[in-house]
Amino acid sequence: MKIDMAGVKVMLAMPTHRDIPAQTVKSLLETQHVLVSNNIASDIEMQVGGSIVHHARTKAAWHFLKSDATHLFWVDSDMVWQGKDFLRLLAMGTVLDCVFAAYPCRAEPIRFFVSLDGRKTYQANEFGCLPVNGAGLGFCCVKRHVVQKIADQSPLLRYPDIDDGPVPRIFRCDDRDGYARGEDIAFFDDVRALGYQTWLDPSIELGHFGSKEYRAKFTDHLLET
Repeated sequence: MKIDMAGVKVMLAMPTHRDIPAQTVKSLLETQHVLVSNNIASDIEMQVGGSIVHHARTKAAWHFLKSDATHLFWVDSDMVWQGKDFLRLLAMGTVLDCVFAAYPCRAEPIRFFVSLDGRKTYQANEFGCLPVNGAGLGFCCVKRHVVQKIADQSPLLRYPDIDDGPVPRIFRCDDRDGYARGEDIAFFDDVRALGYQTWLDPSIELGHFGSKEYRAKFTDHLLET
């Protein structure tokens, strides 16, 4: 896969309100090395201490929009990944508006938090990515114009620690058809409502850190989903 990464500047956004596992720190350092080695500019935006995750995500997204970064890359503070997979998803993000990898829930047997649309088969695109409705936001790359369009249509609210006036409420938790929704599925619904497809790269293997590390690759369990 040959994709032009010229002009890409990525902001890695990580909400956290607890200690970060050493495995996650190692992944961050490896990612920084990979980005520097490939001459890709980057920033890290950590929202530290915010236990209300949709507030933390909104603040991080607002800082992203005030920056000159071209891509917002969400990584949760309990993810374990390889730098080459970060680079792969970022490359996918130059040609796809919103692309993500699925990670296993902290549970056994292995299952994934992926929102499907009920079809029996999914046709991969030329990059091997599958069109799905959404997933957890733990490893997700979004182009700048997508975040900006969501911000443009969002109500303005005041948040703690943001002193420059009300900002767009880009993330929220809500309900739909009698079901409670987290900020991730609500966000992906907003993305698709704007006419963008949300894509899953099933080839990336992620670790999800809890009392143990739950590790799996979506491709290996695709038929079980």
